[in-house]
Amino acid sequence: MKLTPLYNIHLGLGAKMVTSGAGYQVAANYGSVEEEHRAVRERVGLMDLSHMTRFDIKGNDSLQLIQTLAVNDASKLTDGQVMYTTFCNEEGNIVDDVTVWRFNRQHFRVVASSKSRFRTIKWIEAHIDEGMLAYVTDISASLGMISVQGPCSRDTLQKISDSTLQELRFFRFTVVKLAGISTVVARLGYTGELGYECYMSTEDTVQAWSEIMNAGRAFDISPYGYDALDTLRLEKGFVYFGGEVSGKNNPFECGLDRWIRFDNRSFVGKQALLNIRENGPERKLIGLELHGDAAAAATQQVMANEKKIGEIALCFRGFTVRKNLAWAYVMPEHAEPGTQVTVDSRGNSVPATVVDIRRYDPTDTRIRA
Repeated sequence: MKLTPLYNIHLGLGAKMVTSGAGYQVAANYGSVEEEHRAVRERVGLMDLSHMTRFDIKGNDSLQLIQTLAVNDASKLTDGQVMYTTFCNEEGNIVDDVTVWRFNRQHFRVVASSKSRFRTIKWIEAHIDEGMLAYVTDISASLGMISVQGPCSRDTLQKISDSTLQELRFFRFTVVKLAGISTVVARLGYTGELGYECYMSTEDTVQAWSEIMNAGRAFDISPYGYDALDTLRLEKGFVYFGGEVSGKNNPFECGLDRWIRFDNRSFVGKQALLNIRENGPERKLIGLELHGDAAAAATQQVMANEKKIGEIALCFRGFTVRKNLAWAYVMPEHAEPGTQVTVDSRGNSVPATVVDIRRYDPTDTRIRA
């Protein structure tokens, strides 16, 4: 059993603990999932993400290594900037989705989920060519990670920060002191709200959690767990590699192709992805709005004109948009928003409408506030 530095804090808060795909004990919820969801949407919430994977890539050829693996273009990054990208294999299927951080031209960091930790570091190391001056260090155990999300997240952290966070732009990071604790603060999140990811030494994580909680009491801060994180990210349309997206998918199938940069360089999987772009993917991930109070379940069929066109990947209640929603993989010709389909729900044929998976704030107004 693997524990984060905040394990006892979660127990003290009455959390329902579950075992993650990587074997960590994580908080699923602290009571009402809907209340935790609304705390992040309306005020501020904090979450323990200390179990996530962090790799440092250093050396004169560290950028070259990243450019070999990433479909996005890290050469555009400046110091203190982050980019989202996928790593793909030669067939164009996704190996992992990660964020890449540039500290300087010889120091980058890769942040990924804990589930793919060992597989991804092996993938990176396997692409260090002979003579390449780059090396990878797994620093995951040395860092705690607390995500602070919601419209009051900046005000909460500003109360204990020695620097002005208003100046920190989206997908940028900086080093500050939070209540005297040296912390890398990044303007990032997975909830669809204004938010920050805070990284500090493992031994400082409990104190940092306490200081953030105290600072947020004026805004009615609340901890939230993985159940609420799911409802938040699904409303926003953020996919999860290891869930509805897997190594059997390519970026064009699940809407991640908008982060591919083909120009002026070679990377693993480029030719396969060019072929998929030209010919189109065999299926596409779409959103469904179910009519009435009906709910769907994973693997149920999606039908059009009495023919199967796809299958449900997941379903959920959109607490903010107040809709029963589902995501499904369907044939591309049926993926246009507004298309009318039916879903086989417990033996009943339920009408549904194809919608953009980004049901909440599709223009990113809140996340960029």
